[in-house]
Amino acid sequence: LLKAWPDAVKEKTESSFEYIFEKSQWVPYWDTPLQIACLCRASFEITSLVLNTWLSFKENRTKSAIMTLQSYFSTTVYTEEDVKVLFSHLFALYNNDAGNPSPNEIMDYFVHIEMW
Repeated sequence: LLKAWPDAVKEKTESSFEYIFEKSQWVPYWDTPLQIACLCRASFEITSLVLNTWLSFKENRTKSAIMTLQSYFSTTVYTEEDVKVLFSHLFALYNNDAGNPSPNEIMDYFVHIEMW
């Protein structure tokens, strides 16, 4: 699907409802395929493929887009450690976090998983 229609990563699906107290009503909550992959505890292979496709769009490679993604994933529980490591390295890269992991470790990680 992603090869035939890369823009699919931009599509949002109504996945649940949330209650807005100020309006006293339930409204649909829309998730992207990347969010759904993590919510459904998709494998590392699927999650990294969707993430890599999402990152192929220039507007998703900005610090703002990555920080929005980070705020979403900070509340999501992952079951696979390798998915946690993937997002940890991505967020460290965009946060200019020179601590842990180091820039060289981040680069080595993405080269090792053949991403970028």
